Amino acid sequence: MIKTRSFTIRRNEDGMILIAVVLLMSILALLGTISILTTRTGLQLSSNYRLSQDVLYKAQGGAEYGLNRLRAALNVLGGNTSSVVPPTIPGYTFENTGSFLALSGGSVQRSITGQFAGLTALCQRYIITSSVLKNNTNARATVIYEVEDQLIPLFQFGVFYNLDMEILPVSSMTFAGGRIHGNKDIYLFPTGVSTLSVDSIITSAGNIIHNRKDSSPGTTGNVLIQDADSTYRSLTIDSTTSNWRADALSTWNGRVRSASHDIQSLNLPLPSGSNPIDILGTGAASLYAKSGLRITTNNGVTFLARDKDGDPVTLPGGLVQTRTFYDMREREDMTAVEVDITKLTGTALAALHNPPDGGASGILYVSSSASHAAVRLINGSTLPGGGLSVVTNNPLYIKGNFNNVSNLPAGIFADAVTVLSNGWDDNRGGWPFMFGWRSATANTTVNAAIMAGNKDTVGGQYSGGVENFIRLLENWSGRTLTYSGSLACLWQSQQATGDWQPGNGNVYREPTRNWSYSINFANLPPGSPQVRGVQRVGWRQVLN
Repeated sequence: MIKTRSFTIRRNEDGMILIAVVLLMSILALLGTISILTTRTGLQLSSNYRLSQDVLYKAQGGAEYGLNRLRAALNVLGGNTSSVVPPTIPGYTFENTGSFLALSGGSVQRSITGQFAGLTALCQRYIITSSVLKNNTNARATVIYEVEDQLIPLFQFGVFYNLDMEILPVSSMTFAGGRIHGNKDIYLFPTGVSTLSVDSIITSAGNIIHNRKDSSPGTTGNVLIQDADSTYRSLTIDSTTSNWRADALSTWNGRVRSASHDIQSLNLPLPSGSNPIDILGTGAASLYAKSGLRITTNNGVTFLARDKDGDPVTLPGGLVQTRTFYDMREREDMTAVEVDITKLTGTALAALHNPPDGGASGILYVSSSASHAAVRLINGSTLPGGGLSVVTNNPLYIKGNFNNVSNLPAGIFADAVTVLSNGWDDNRGGWPFMFGWRSATANTTVNAAIMAGNKDTVGGQYSGGVENFIRLLENWSGRTLTYSGSLACLWQSQQATGDWQPGNGNVYREPTRNWSYSINFANLPPGSPQVRGVQRVGWRQVLN
């Protein structure tokens, strides 16, 4: 009995062990199945996520491609936006080719947002819708860009350069008022113990560099730029330093920005194949085509005046005559068409204020094809009512005060611009040259927007910078040149190509510069050009 009982107990124990083993194996099998299913689901989710991210990136890339195509189309005068289509990407299909670009409302003039917030522009909104499907899958994504075409009157900027901009004054200099913008690099590097103080917003579509372009840095003065609280902050960092993007924003509260902050170029809308200097020519997009009075000469002696229709205009006596004087920078005797602003009356004034369709009242075009041709304005203290813009493809000289009585809207558009003081004497400009022969004997004031060229820095030959963009030919020591307006450099001079000479050389000595921005947006100079910026002002992803 005892043995039988013991055998029965062992059989029961063996049965329980078998059941436990079976249950354990079942549990392990279940766990294995769950693990396999979980891994498979995770892999599937990971694959779906990768697909969704992939098509999202493709959709965003398509929208960015469309934005760049729109910029290229609008930078051409009369550009065709039908060329703005989605890209071709192997393995993917853009599903909305026909509605990729669409207008959004009409054009409106208003204060703009974005990179150049606060300026006024004629704005037109566009919608770019980029919808992408990955072929042979259900993975798709849609990204929508809201884009604004902004036509900005250029003379809202205090200084605007299409070339590299350099501000390297030898004497301390302050620029106040309008914004400073460069489509390329901006170099800020005053010399010696001088200080460059900037009270304006600075933007560059290139780099902002605390250095010289023409040589290795020597002793440098201080660059002070105001932040949003009007507190001057020293420029001790630039585009070449680490963390420039973040440090510039925190130092100047967004008032100093470069390409690192996504600043875009602003360009003149021009016909295909044209250059900005063509605005001085006679083509369809030129200021000649917008002018009411056009005076030309082949020899500097015989003048031909015509109105908008090409009909002859009888000029008042003494309005134009030929003058010759020596330009020490050019090392040439200049043959100038001299225009006496006080004589701009009668039939000449009537033609001036009767522009062609699409033109502007108050544009005077003057051009000479004589050897070493130039244009010179005299007696310009008071301008004709409504304002005046003088346009020439030649170098232009302003003799004495200009527009300093009523301060009407005024523009100067020329190959290069030189200011001659109130005390200038044509008979004291010959060779050999001594400063004592030709001194600026009186302070001089010029109020006008100026669009002209310079000779860009090449190697060790300095352009003269913004501080010498207005060219000088006299000993201005102890005298003040007061300038108020807007400076725009969009080309290199084609006729006035003499190298800039240092102020202590034999060309000039610098004045006390009292410069500021002063352009009334509501009353811009006749023929004021516009620059175009196409900015993304919003974007969103649409869930599919």
